[in-house]
Order: sequence, then structure tokens, then C-alpha cells
Amino acid sequence: MDGKLLESTGNVGFSSLRRVELDSGKVLKRVDVPEPYFAEGIAVLNGKVYQLTWQHQLGFIYDAQTFDRLGQFNYQGEGWGLTTDGQSLILSDGTNSIRFLDPTNFRVTRSITVTDRSRPVRQLNELEYVNGEIYANVWHDNRIATIDPQSGRVNSWIDLTGLMPEGELEDTEAVLNGIAYDQANDRLIVTGKLWPRVFEIKVKR
Repeated sequence: MDGKLLESTGNVGFSSLRRVELDSGKVLKRVDVPEPYFAEGIAVLNGKVYQLTWQHQLGFIYDAQTFDRLGQFNYQGEGWGLTTDGQSLILSDGTNSIRFLDPTNFRVTRSITVTDRSRPVRQLNELEYVNGEIYANVWHDNRIATIDPQSGRVNSWIDLTGLMPEGELEDTEAVLNGIAYDQANDRLIVTGKLWPRVFEIKVKR
């Protein structure tokens, strides 16, 4: 991370991939995603950035340093969140299913069904792989689920209710929806759609 954050922004005509200075929010580098695509989750693997689009079943591949477009890839269904365990790309599509993709051919190698006490956890959105678990935002929920990547079982919930004062948000879609992990410094960064700030949090175990 080195004080910088990679960010994918959405909405048709406003989508982009950005490198942002974490402390100031200054955009250091940016490449726009053309219409009609609505950009979604990203993951960095082997020096490349993989970026999903929402409803076009198409992803883009960039050089992680230069942001030069290297190619694209296809997948089935919608694209919501994306992360990696260092081997596979891990994709959410708004259901309670998470798929693992081979980054060389983008075929699904396996999938898990996410449940909490045997009940399905739907609308899984932004993903991040943190210390052997998948962290997942649930759309319009103030909690992050921590998920066993083998069984799909929810191990715990991180409740972030009240993190962002409601008086500072004017849009009903301004919901918790961003997770980044700085492995080198063991820092968890969270934010939300249309939020004016990002937060560093510590998870109590």
C-alpha cells in the first residue's frame, strides 16, 4: 500500500481506476473506464489489476504500476466484488455465492455458498482477503462478514454501525462498501459508497 490506495469508482460515464494518496485523498493516477461500463471491484495479482464491471460480464486487466490496459476477460453473471488469495481471483455477484477463478483462463475452479448458522447471506458485495479469511460487505448492511474460504461459513461479523455519522450522508445509497487491507502494516481500511472519508480500524478478536 505504501501510503497509497487503489480505488475503482462506479457509475456509467464516471467509472475509473485510481491510485489515491491515502492521507490526503489526492488522485495520483487515473484511467477512465468508457461507457457503457459501470466499474466494480478490483484485485491486484502478480503485478496486474483486475477490474470487474457490473452487468456486462466483462473485466479489464491493467499493469499495476502504469495502468496501461493489458487485456480483458469474461465471466458469467454480474460482477460486484473481487479479491485474491494469491492464487485465485475471488468474485462476488450479489448473491450468496462466491466463485474462485483461475487467473490464467478465468474459468471457475470452485465456488462456496455463504451461510450464517445455515442461513444464506445474500447481496455479498466488496471483498478482501485478510489473514486467511474473506471479508465481505453486505449491500445495505453496516456489517462486514468474515468468511471461511473453504466452507463458506461466516466466522464472525464486524459491526461498523455509527462509524460514519449519518448527518454527513445525504444519499440513501451512501452505504458501507469498501475494504482494503495493508498487509505490511496490518491495517484495515474501510469506506463506503459516496462517503467523504476513509477509516482505519482495528478488529478485536
